[in-house]
Amino acid sequence: MAISPDSPRAPYLQVADSLREEIKSGKLGPGQRVPSIKDLAKRFGVSQMTVQNSLRILREQSLIFSAGNRGTFVGQVTDQNSVEQSIREIREEVRQLAERVSRLELGSAH
Repeated sequence: MAISPDSPRAPYLQVADSLREEIKSGKLGPGQRVPSIKDLAKRFGVSQMTVQNSLRILREQSLIFSAGNRGTFVGQVTDQNSVEQSIREIREEVRQLAERVSRLELGSAH
């Protein structure tokens, strides 16, 4: 897929969007190696610097991670809603534990 020169979005954002979609659709799965910068530059018809900027964005979004000389890999993709639900559940469990501790402390004071 070539990058559209007519798009209002910068080429590095278009590359990041395309790779993000591949990750979210499962075409690039968790733990799978991301193609090399050179290969991606050729595939998208952009410079290697453009690809590096795209990968930086995906790294900041925790969609990919670098493993030193071994390459860049797809991370675990999480659904934002499930993360928020997990946080709510953890908060509720902490609240319940705090209430239990408070009751125990009151009981031992008598």
